Amino acid sequence: MREGVAWLLVARGLTVAAQIGALLVVARHLGPGDLGLAGMVTVAVGIAGVAADLGMETIAVRPRVDDVQAMWISTRAGLLCAFALALLAPFVSRAFRSPEGLPYLLGTGSAGLIFTGFAAPARARLRRALEFRRLAQSDIARALVAAGGAVSFVLAGYGAWGLVFADVVAGAVAAALVWLLAPAMRRGSGGGLARDGLRIVGTRLFDACFAQADRFLVGRRLGEAALGLYGFAWRHAMLAPTHVLPVADQAALPALARLKGDNLVRAYLSLTRWLALAIVPFAALLWAAAPWLVDALYPGRWQEAVPAMRALCVTAAAMGLNSDPGILWLALGRTRLRLWWSVANLPVVAVVAWIGTRYGIAGVAYALAVRSLLATVAGQLISRRVAGVPHLGYVRALAPGAAAGALVSGLLALAT
Repeated sequence: MREGVAWLLVARGLTVAAQIGALLVVARHLGPGDLGLAGMVTVAVGIAGVAADLGMETIAVRPRVDDVQAMWISTRAGLLCAFALALLAPFVSRAFRSPEGLPYLLGTGSAGLIFTGFAAPARARLRRALEFRRLAQSDIARALVAAGGAVSFVLAGYGAWGLVFADVVAGAVAAALVWLLAPAMRRGSGGGLARDGLRIVGTRLFDACFAQADRFLVGRRLGEAALGLYGFAWRHAMLAPTHVLPVADQAALPALARLKGDNLVRAYLSLTRWLALAIVPFAALLWAAAPWLVDALYPGRWQEAVPAMRALCVTAAAMGLNSDPGILWLALGRTRLRLWWSVANLPVVAVVAWIGTRYGIAGVAYALAVRSLLATVAGQLISRRVAGVPHLGYVRALAPGAAAGALVSGLLALAT
């Protein structure tokens, strides 16, 4: 298990390096408008992608699942989602106030959903066999192809199209590789796969809408240039949580699910400590260094994103302090609680982001920061109630990460 987690962390590290390296080049050749157009495609594909495998990447991890049936369900779901998004592209474009060229970009980006559905059953078989090394190899290949493709297409003058092309090509390469690396399919019980998959899709749908609500509202109310600036800020500020938390989901959940009582609480508090140490100091570092970092690495037009970037760093730190309580709830089998948490968060995020748009992208970022801090408190209160996680133990687990974050931000603030 430790070796598998190490491989997943290596994959995430290389992914971060590839994304930042590509962004350093892309941001010098594209303006906020092009980045915003590609961001609109990302929002639409991200929401449609929750159903692209009909939950088979999660469901097919279970033992004695019929891999052949899971493959057919997932592949058909990917094809259906791609067709649906391409068909609905004009309506999605209207939701974003119809930026020029967006329907065609959406039609192109929808092709990536086919590869998502195709790859999911093979990824599930790798996770079931605890072959995290091979899974990491596929993720690394995807990141490198996406970054290299984005740079190549943008330098060739394709603009936002280049970013969309790169994502589709990377999805195709990763899907082919993961099938080559995955264990052979086996027959088993296929009963209830589609039904359970729909439940997973329901949870994912609210999570995806919750995650994309701020970018959708920025794009709709403020335009593609504002979304480009906001997306630029978001990519930097959210580097740690978006790459650390998925590793916890993949590796920690199976381990926590085997524990009960005090052992589960202790393991969760240990996870809380490590997540805070991994995320909070990095968010604090970026908060303090954002102004001169952007000035040193990017053209001057991106300086407008700095206030939003610093506010989003507060959101990132709150995510580290929150310690992803959904992992604990799922380990306890409280899937309904996890679903309702997503359902409740969606309107809250939508409302605060909508209010924030009145004050520009920085207003959206500050509104989300306040909501994230309040969600941290709410998540802990629920975890105390359903699992007996003590408040004092929770605070002690957060202390090293919070202290490291305060020290980093303080030293950099004095230095600058």
